Amino acid sequence: MKIRTKLIVNYSILTIIILLIFSTIVVFSYIKFRQHDFDVRLHNRAASKANLLLNISNFDSTMVRLIDQNTITSMEELQINIFNEDHISIFSNSTSKIKNISVVKKKNISAGIINSIGLGYKTISFTYIKNGHNYLVEASAIDNTGINELKSLLFIITWVLGISLLIILGFGFYNANWSLKPFKKIIREVEKIEPANIKKRVTELGDDEISQLAKAFNKLLDRIEQAFEAEKSFISNASHELRTPVTSVMGQIEVVLNKSRNVEEYRNILQSVYDDTLQMANIINGFLELSEVNLVYDQISMTPVRVDEILFSIIDDFKKRKSHYNITVEFITNPETDTQLLCMANFRLLCLMFSNLIDNACKYSIDKKARIAIDFTKDIIKVMITDMGIGIPKEEMINIFKPLYRGSNASAKPGHGIGLAIVKRIAELHKASVDLKSEVNLGTTITITFHI
Repeated sequence: MKIRTKLIVNYSILTIIILLIFSTIVVFSYIKFRQHDFDVRLHNRAASKANLLLNISNFDSTMVRLIDQNTITSMEELQINIFNEDHISIFSNSTSKIKNISVVKKKNISAGIINSIGLGYKTISFTYIKNGHNYLVEASAIDNTGINELKSLLFIITWVLGISLLIILGFGFYNANWSLKPFKKIIREVEKIEPANIKKRVTELGDDEISQLAKAFNKLLDRIEQAFEAEKSFISNASHELRTPVTSVMGQIEVVLNKSRNVEEYRNILQSVYDDTLQMANIINGFLELSEVNLVYDQISMTPVRVDEILFSIIDDFKKRKSHYNITVEFITNPETDTQLLCMANFRLLCLMFSNLIDNACKYSIDKKARIAIDFTKDIIKVMITDMGIGIPKEEMINIFKPLYRGSNASAKPGHGIGLAIVKRIAELHKASVDLKSEVNLGTTITITFHI
């Protein structure tokens, strides 16, 4: 079922239910009021008759009945019976004479109104006290006027409900179309967005929920465009990075196959092929690492990790593999307990992030030196890695964390532009912030801030 149909049906059902409840309340309120009003009038009529008859010593019943017959009243078939203390009838305007109370069903509620059985036939009885004597008065009548008024009320309500239903359906249809018109516009605009015009956006008007949906969709398109552009850049750069070593390997193998060579020439060619293959392996490993860190937070295991221990472990590893690197560590604030430098992190990913940062700092420094500073408070842990290298041009800093992007002044240094993209993603997974400050030919400082 379409949303438009659901809106019409739900709106119509709700409105009809409200109208039915309102109509039911009106009908039952009218019936209740009419019952009470008719009972009171019947009681007053009977009490008035009893008062008149019991105050006259000699009265003519025939004359009283004649007066009743010529009195204009809305009480049809009005019958009044009065019994004395011996249950003997002393008055009845009925055509058949009643001599004893046993002829009539006995009621025993003093001065009360009883036997309300809806509109129509009513019967009441009450005790009337006069001169120390108790008289039982019973009266009955038919409220034809009330019945006719109820029929008219039901007729009017039926017509009103019928007309209201038509109006509700019409307005519901119009309201559904009018309410969904902005959604249809968004759908038409979205259908026109294709890879060729990925920069196109949905129109945003106002601050209502539909505009919020359009804004959310535009933000989604922004992320899709970024991913799309990153993929294009990734494929382009990856192809370029891999094409050179692959071409070199193929060329060298082709040269070897053309003619026989001595051992030394074979050794030189194999060494060159090995270097090219190692370069390809580094590129591929970088791609795999970048792919690995593109996880969501819930997919990586976090354990308490001491940041300083990770840094010292990495420094020891560099001393073995790249002994020409000069790495120093200093504490801006000296820790007093082991827990002050403790944070929830993934040990292996943190090692990968700091290894990339330290390697870059040493690689781009003229003297292969990197300085690490550690600071902390009760809420954060900061790690600042500084080099005195070539720096990053200011206009290029916005792109420096993109995969396979390298600064224009870094072409003389080996690398593939993957390291900082890995650093950025790992920091995001750990809810850490990355701050980069750099000046050309003066050096770069990258600050990683962990929130604990």
